[in-house]
Amino acid sequence: MSERVYMVDGSVAHELQWGCSPNNSAAPALCGRQPWPGDWYGTGSQTEYDRAAELPLCGGCQQILRHQAGGASP
Repeated sequence: MSERVYMVDGSVAHELQWGCSPNNSAAPALCGRQPWPGDWYGTGSQTEYDRAAELPLCGGCQQILRHQAGGASP
């Protein structure tokens, strides 16, 4: 199961690669983005879960998720 995360001042959410921990600031999102030098947010409290859910998903992560689900990538 992947985790939906964001950076503290981020305007989009990202999906972490399968098996990556959101507690690891070196953990890459599906699109390759890392929060360095900061941390991932989105799994620490209900407020963080809600914020991650309300942010739009980044385009790169969307394309990879669509591809993994068997859909076409633009």
